[in-house]
Amino acid sequence: MKSEYQIENDVNYLLETSNISEEEFCTKAGLSRRTLHYAYGGKCTIDSLEKVYSAIYNLGIRLNLAKTEIYLEQKLETETILFHGSKGEIEKLSATGARDNCDFGTGFYCSEFYSSALAFIENYKASSVYLFSGDLHGLSSVTIPPSLEWMIIVCYHRGMIKEYDGHPYLKSCLEMIKGKDLIIAPIADNRMFQIMRDFGEGNITDQQAIHALSASSLGNQYVFKSEEALSRLKLLERLYASEPERQDSIAKAMDRKSLIDTKLKMAKREFRNEGKFIDEVFA
Repeated sequence: MKSEYQIENDVNYLLETSNISEEEFCTKAGLSRRTLHYAYGGKCTIDSLEKVYSAIYNLGIRLNLAKTEIYLEQKLETETILFHGSKGEIEKLSATGARDNCDFGTGFYCSEFYSSALAFIENYKASSVYLFSGDLHGLSSVTIPPSLEWMIIVCYHRGMIKEYDGHPYLKSCLEMIKGKDLIIAPIADNRMFQIMRDFGEGNITDQQAIHALSASSLGNQYVFKSEEALSRLKLLERLYASEPERQDSIAKAMDRKSLIDTKLKMAKREFRNEGKFIDEVFA
């Protein structure tokens, strides 16, 4: 599973497209040419990695996004391109790698958008995004839209509705994902999770919550629950997430939070008399 960054290719792309010399790039990056060439050969510290990719980003080259677009353009019709943000190096893919209190329990979580994977590691230094492709046809899977069932399943796994454990409706929701190789459902980040908590605590109705959550642009998450599903994934590349790129992601997250908060206020007003509170759902 080990994957090296494509430092030499990435720097050479920059030099060819930006019309600067290697010496000029080293000056902008704060690196010696010897250190850069060591990095080309795989002898690279985290500090050197950060300097290389921060310099590329600060020169206006959105290298990671461009690469993802190229992969998407070149993929086969049967292939799906997915992204996984990681705080460190992934040694081996595992269907039991995530915590029990993630949205759908244990599993290997990927997103359909590069930006969404980046958003989950934006506060961590020396983090990266792994790109995968895979033919997912034939797997036992379920696709869950933004819905009451989606919120119930996420609230359950995040430990927010323990008092309803064993309820027939909860059981029917969990039955949707039981034994599946792959679960496809909307991503819930921290702000969305807070709205779900408001629903789980009985502060807003299901309709108010769902309309507020629809303001997110994070897309779907793909949760690989079995080794058979994981065996379909092929690693394409590992992309380094530099400090300036992560800071830009944080700024965009603030805009998204503001949008979701505004949508929630509007939803509370527009759907004041619609939907059910959590105790009514489990009446």
